[in-house]
Amino acid sequence: SVGGVGGGAVVGVLAPSLFPGIWEYPIRLAGALAALALTASRPIPGSPSAPVSRSARRRLNFSPFFVGGRMRVGPYVVVAAVVVAIMAAEQSVALEVAVRWILFGGLILLVGAQPRFLAAATGLALTIATLVIPVPALLRDRSFFGVTEVIRSSEEQVTVLMNGTTVHGIQSTDPALARRPYTYYAASGPLGDVFAWLDAARPNASIAVVGLGAGTIAAYEQPGQTLTFFEIDPLVVRVATDPHFFTYLSDAPSTPAIVLGDARLSLRSAASGSFDLLVLDAFSSDAIPAHLLTLEALADDLRVLRAGGLMAVHISNRYYDLAPALSAAGRELGLVVLDKGYNPTPAEAEAGAAISYWVVLLADPSTADPFLARGWKVGTDTGERPLTDDHPDILRFLSIRR
Repeated sequence: SVGGVGGGAVVGVLAPSLFPGIWEYPIRLAGALAALALTASRPIPGSPSAPVSRSARRRLNFSPFFVGGRMRVGPYVVVAAVVVAIMAAEQSVALEVAVRWILFGGLILLVGAQPRFLAAATGLALTIATLVIPVPALLRDRSFFGVTEVIRSSEEQVTVLMNGTTVHGIQSTDPALARRPYTYYAASGPLGDVFAWLDAARPNASIAVVGLGAGTIAAYEQPGQTLTFFEIDPLVVRVATDPHFFTYLSDAPSTPAIVLGDARLSLRSAASGSFDLLVLDAFSSDAIPAHLLTLEALADDLRVLRAGGLMAVHISNRYYDLAPALSAAGRELGLVVLDKGYNPTPAEAEAGAAISYWVVLLADPSTADPFLARGWKVGTDTGERPLTDDHPDILRFLSIRR
């Protein structure tokens, strides 16, 4: 128990204060290998046990490094082949990089019969991967909620906000395109449909967005509308509000308000009927805040919507299929649930659009007509149980998505 508490404190409190990246894992791995090498009282299985003669020491003899290589590399090749096959089937953008590192790791294992050499080579590889290889960033910092990076590509003329391995916003560095929403938020995609309905039905709408990112959704704000972001990570707020990085917020007709804190708690303090549109945009990474998707949480969210308002939920995710959870909750709450998966055309992708998946929840069935006309589908009832505060078992929706 003490070990668990100590490890949790190091990872959750100490490491974010000391390291701008996830350094504690490679440091621990290299340290463990170094300790293994220093305390090894006998050779690695398969390595020679007989003392080396004085004449052999005078010659360059690399054979002790390779002894037992088949036993070490064989299982590694099997696991590596499975990983590569899965990444290839998913058309992962990281496949090329992964193959290079897999080959490098295989080489280290091949010549790793000597414990101290294995530890030193692994430590060197981890140091290079952690400190040397990462793309230069305008900002790389870490908070309790992960590592946030701002990367600027002069070749593509964009600034990218990353949290871990997930893109949380892209903005063009061309002033003429600075107000264009990119990636999941493209006007040609599902969110464009949501704001087309909002601008037509409620031109002076009040909008709430859970999840700030780079502030991309502020690109949709029109004169007369008000926009409030709810964000839990102060580091993300610092980045999104700095015009040296992103200008979505500063370019908006009316500067959006930002409420810092857990959105579920913050929304509880909002008056009933405060918003015409509530956008939940906190589910793209591999750490799903399940407490925002429970039946009780969605019921709380409905309270802050005005009559005829709607909730739009962004559920693009590489690991989870959250549509059944929302359909089940909508069924329990008596809502109309519509969803739309978007795959941009080559021209739309060239303009910055990306694959995305959105769900809308409507209390007024008549509001569904404009969405159905734009290709939205009624959510499928799969018979799943909704997530609840007592049973937020998110793992049952684990499903690798492209």
